Amino acid sequence: MKIKHFKYNSRQFFSIVDEMDCPIDPYISTYINMILISKAPNTIRRYVNELIFVISFFNDLPSRFASQRLLSNEEYNAFFRHCYYPINGRKGVDIASFSIENKDIRNIISANSRIHSQVRPETIQGRLRRLREYSEWLFNHFHHDYLVGEQLQNKFDTLISRMKLCEEGFGKNFSLAVKRINESVIPNDKFLELLEMILPSSSKNPFKSSKIRNYLIVSLLIQSGIRRGALAKLKISDCHFYGTFDEIEIYRSGYDKTDTRNYMPNQKTKSHLAVVDPELLKQIKFYINHIRLNFERSSYHDFIFVSEKNSRNTSGNPLSLKSVNAIFLRLSKALSFRIHPHMLRHKWNEIFDEKGRSSGMDSRLIEDVRKYAMGWSANSSMGQVYNEKRLFEQVREVSKAHQERVNKQ
Repeated sequence: MKIKHFKYNSRQFFSIVDEMDCPIDPYISTYINMILISKAPNTIRRYVNELIFVISFFNDLPSRFASQRLLSNEEYNAFFRHCYYPINGRKGVDIASFSIENKDIRNIISANSRIHSQVRPETIQGRLRRLREYSEWLFNHFHHDYLVGEQLQNKFDTLISRMKLCEEGFGKNFSLAVKRINESVIPNDKFLELLEMILPSSSKNPFKSSKIRNYLIVSLLIQSGIRRGALAKLKISDCHFYGTFDEIEIYRSGYDKTDTRNYMPNQKTKSHLAVVDPELLKQIKFYINHIRLNFERSSYHDFIFVSEKNSRNTSGNPLSLKSVNAIFLRLSKALSFRIHPHMLRHKWNEIFDEKGRSSGMDSRLIEDVRKYAMGWSANSSMGQVYNEKRLFEQVREVSKAHQERVNKQ
């Protein structure tokens, strides 16, 4: 099985197909393109990969839900254990193959075999969630217009409740290791080296062409903290080339017929205004007026950043996400340090946190401003990692003071 992505009438579709490129199941295709399609392309691909994992384990879910044969506790337990392993990994050590009578020893062997093979908690949670949400969709699809027996409804509700509890067990408090929250996502020396390297005039700049465009891309990510998808979908009309000359509209949009890219980028979170240095916005305007217009196809759309190479006859087309990744791959090699677009979003948060504290901002105000700038909802817990970093630094200071006091005694 593999993922097939295609466009039709400017709309994108995903399907799981076999070796002949035929969809493996109409219900799966419908679920993907009705329920999941509103997400960002990379998110859809991740969800579909989770779905492949699910249907590789349960290959008859539509027929089972149609005939009211729900998953048993034993089947769900087996799937739960299977979620700990990579797609091509072992399902676990068969304890029955060992001639060991001591139950405690068997439990230790079983636990260790799972620990050494397991994937990230987020991966486990995603697989469990995908089974639950696909099961809910199938049950509603086959039975929502009909009165189902109380016994079947109760059995289904119990199954879903159990699935949710298992998912929550892999929430934000679950971890396979202690995170080193005191470390910066990009060391300061490497970050300063990046700032110097990306300047078009720098002798260390690794690009032979497109130096101004690449400088603007990296600078925008650093100053605004926006995601790669939001940057790739930026349009000229999104920039406020007036007033304070420092605002850019970041928002989620629908299908755009002028977007010729196979993977149409989009903003993942809430709409907001990103604030950047006015000088950077002036540089973007210069790029639009003096560089972008040199590419003929740029007149067919409003996207700011365009392909400047004519490989596959694409010059002037909107810049693809793959091309954005290629920019950072080149920078990574020049820096001798792996860097990708989302790391600059984390770095923005680190810098913002430091400036907020140094200016005496209240911690609650810092979080409110951060949530707006990142496009997070008011109830989001995404900023918790930065709060934990502040707490860790306070713990370190208190512990250091305590140790000094002990040493003096």
